[in-house]
Amino acid sequence: MSHRRTKILLFGYLPPPYFGPSVTYQALMRSEFSRRFDVTFVDITVAGSVADIERFRIGKLFKFFGILLRGCGLMAVRRFDFCCCPISVNRNAFLKVALLLQLARCFRVPTVLYAHGNNLPDFHARSSPLVKRVIDRTFRKAAAAIVLGERLRFNFEAWLPPERIFVVPTGIEPLDAVPEADHRPSVTTVLYLGNLVREKGVFVLLDAAKTVATKRGDIRFVFGGAWFLAEDERAAKEFVAQNGLENVVEFAGPVSGAAKWQLIFSSDILAFPTFYYYETMGLVLLEAMQAGLPVVATRRASIPEIIKDGINGLLVEEQDPSDLADKILQLAENKALRDQMGRANRQRFAEFYTHEHYGQRMTHVFEDLTTRREQ
Repeated sequence: MSHRRTKILLFGYLPPPYFGPSVTYQALMRSEFSRRFDVTFVDITVAGSVADIERFRIGKLFKFFGILLRGCGLMAVRRFDFCCCPISVNRNAFLKVALLLQLARCFRVPTVLYAHGNNLPDFHARSSPLVKRVIDRTFRKAAAAIVLGERLRFNFEAWLPPERIFVVPTGIEPLDAVPEADHRPSVTTVLYLGNLVREKGVFVLLDAAKTVATKRGDIRFVFGGAWFLAEDERAAKEFVAQNGLENVVEFAGPVSGAAKWQLIFSSDILAFPTFYYYETMGLVLLEAMQAGLPVVATRRASIPEIIKDGINGLLVEEQDPSDLADKILQLAENKALRDQMGRANRQRFAEFYTHEHYGQRMTHVFEDLTTRREQ
């Protein structure tokens, strides 16, 4: 292998806003990956908030043109070995990314696709003939693609051979110190953490909370995160009021940094009943693992690769509040089981899901690609 450091142009996101990919890229750039390679990172964030991500605004378009000009300038003066760019399943966002990747090909830079979303074949099937052609060209011209789990390989199998599809589970930075928790010994706290999106199971969990409240009076539910839609926020608060759950359910609002971790460490169980169509793995699962929380989650996407049923959490059927309530009660009534699963999660996190492990996995991908290119 050449002694010259491989030069990578990495397009990605940085917080704010805080969502899975932005946290992922921040962790990656603080890992071995950024030390091993000559990485030029370009932040392509154009949204000011999570709710703004899928909205069209003229200001976002101007920001993107600035990103495009910067990318063009960088590729004009530097000889990059690879250009890595996230792939979106939103049409407008995908077309912007496709333009960046086309720009890289014009400068003869091999492209690497990074899928933070899921169900790309369906995105292709639902697209117009013109967009289908853009998708086909973008994917087939790529040197490689990266997915977040083995169960997600299918996203690129129609366009790329298996040896050019890499599985790279993400990771997060370990905490320097454990925050002071506000545990109430007489109460079991079930936490939902993340952007409050209906398809992430928010209302399924509210339905489960209603059932749990009829059987136990010592379990409370805390929802931490920003609402994606104002109408969902109104509906959730009406549900709580109509069912007399004011003392059972708390909406903590958006949390980040130390406040987020204090909320996690003050909880006993993480609930992640997602049925989100584009789900990949759920970064919040890694945060719960680091804190030693048992997890109740669905089998969506690559979640079963992270949560092993009965070992470090319990898996539930999608959109089934009764099953979710039963699993929450099972953990609430068995502290020994919660502690056992919590220990398993802490160990699994330390051995596989830190940002350095993530950086090592990404490093292996680009070392492999560099070797192939030089042969």
